Amino acid sequence: MAGRTPRVLKGDRELEPVLKELEVLLEYLVKHNQEHAKEITELATRAQALGNTAAYEHLTRGVDLMNDSTKSLQAALAALED
Repeated sequence: MAGRTPRVLKGDRELEPVLKELEVLLEYLVKHNQEHAKEITELATRAQALGNTAAYEHLTRGVDLMNDSTKSLQAALAALED
C-alpha cells in the first residue's frame, strides 16, 4: 500500500489516547454492525413470510455484506492490538 502510516507503538504517551479512541470506536462499530445485522435478518424473515422473495434476497445479501464489513472492522481492531 502506498503512503503507509508509521505504526503507533503502545506506550507512546502522545499517541496512546488516539490509539485508545480508535480501538473504542472500532469495538463500538463491531457491536453496532452486529446489532443491525440481527435486525435486518428479522426484516428478511418478515419479507419471506410475506412471500416477497426479492426483498428477502436483498435483505439477506445486505446482512452478508454487513457481516463482511464487521469482519474487516474486527481485523482492523486486531491489527491495532498487535
